[in-house]
Amino acid sequence: MTEQPCLSVVVPCYNEEQTVEVVLTRVLDSPYVREVVVVDDGSTDATLECIGRVKDERVRCLVQPINLGKGAALRRGFAEATSEYVIVQDADLEYDPTEYREVLGPLIAGEADVVYGSRFLSGRPHRVLYYWHSVGNKVLTTASNMFTNLNLSDMETCYKAFRREVIQSLELEEDRFGIEPEITAKIAAAGWRVYEVGISYAGRTYDQGKKIGWRDGIRAVYGIARYSKAWSGMRARLDRAPDRTLTPADFDAADVALTDVLASLEGADNYSDWIASMVEPHLGAELLEIGAGHGELTERLQRNGRIVTATDLSKRCVEELEERFSAYPNVQVRHADVADLGEGHQYSTVILVNVLEHIDDDERALAEVRSLLEPGGRLCVFVPAFEGLYSDFDRRIGHLRRYRRSQLVSAFDRAGYRIVEARYVNTVGALAWWLFARQLGQVPTQSGAAQVYDRLVVPWLRRLEQDRTLRFGQSLLCVGERRNDCDDDVDVSPEGVSSLTPS
Repeated sequence: MTEQPCLSVVVPCYNEEQTVEVVLTRVLDSPYVREVVVVDDGSTDATLECIGRVKDERVRCLVQPINLGKGAALRRGFAEATSEYVIVQDADLEYDPTEYREVLGPLIAGEADVVYGSRFLSGRPHRVLYYWHSVGNKVLTTASNMFTNLNLSDMETCYKAFRREVIQSLELEEDRFGIEPEITAKIAAAGWRVYEVGISYAGRTYDQGKKIGWRDGIRAVYGIARYSKAWSGMRARLDRAPDRTLTPADFDAADVALTDVLASLEGADNYSDWIASMVEPHLGAELLEIGAGHGELTERLQRNGRIVTATDLSKRCVEELEERFSAYPNVQVRHADVADLGEGHQYSTVILVNVLEHIDDDERALAEVRSLLEPGGRLCVFVPAFEGLYSDFDRRIGHLRRYRRSQLVSAFDRAGYRIVEARYVNTVGALAWWLFARQLGQVPTQSGAAQVYDRLVVPWLRRLEQDRTLRFGQSLLCVGERRNDCDDDVDVSPEGVSSLTPS
């Protein structure tokens, strides 16, 4: 077997100050390693400092803006890999890099496209696992095998090695530990050749390491079914969602459809108050609201003497705004987009509520908005969440996309913002949207239904979701603070920790 460097090692890590330096040293000792792509997932301890002490030009460290999950970290690492083969290496001491030779063997011999390193194949030493942890792994692996028709003994193993073109061909979606069954399901669906080899394992105790919780186990079960061929076939028969190759409605058609939507929401005071309360902690003295619509949020933003510039691209909406706020000296209405506003004036806060999803180049828009903020100013964005909720109604009102938390946070980071807050909102609304808009093809914002939801559900839901971290929701709030120029200058030398975040 060749000993020439041929391997990219992707290392996701979160708060691993006790082990990451030792792990990287052991990884770099392998003769197969050409590069190590470390993805720090928003660590709050000294992990980054420990990585920086590893002086080797083969190490690159990508820094996630906040903790987004192992799946999001792996997606980023896989995209950056450049070697012929790619392997995942956890940043703890459970897996031994000296076994890369065995794991890579079938790949280098041309016998496999993917190799799993199994902790349960006989003949290899391993530290005894906790009983229920071991049972859980085996249950998930068995369930995965039933849906994929593979015969793996350890689907949840860290050691998964791929030909680079294989892993980079997969469109991965899971942000957390659901990435393991998703990778397996999509590899099986694509028909790649899968091998399994035995590896040793030195499992950490629950006190020493982060173990998968019951919520992650439930998500793994969901992922096993969600990404299977059986699920795809069922969706094809039952799902009424639009063909995503269809073009969303153009601006004029969407504006007509949005007229009824905005009118039906004018009486939804509890919902408007809820959104206003979420952005309230981030508001400065002078605000810019882009896409103000009929002014329901503008009405709330201008309170307490704040100066508000309310803009919209729709002439109809601008006329509504001008009539509504004609007697408000602290509200200025403009028919303009971001480019029209120019860079001559800067605001303390910019707000976009249900706007970004209509913009074709959303990352460019975020970067342009940054120039409208004073240093340290904040951008508050509220968007529809989860592509799985995309319905024909979304298409008719001009939605180009719905967002995942990791997707929007990454876009903010690349556009030059420090993430202040990013969370899902309105869990019950997500379920209702999936049923009425996606499955039944109904208009979810019909006046009667919207008023009932606003009066009966929103006050209760607002209290329930307060100070809670949600895994899903109908919408997503993301708040970013404009980074100062000095914050954008990151050490990119191979001897230190580098970030690929652009300034």
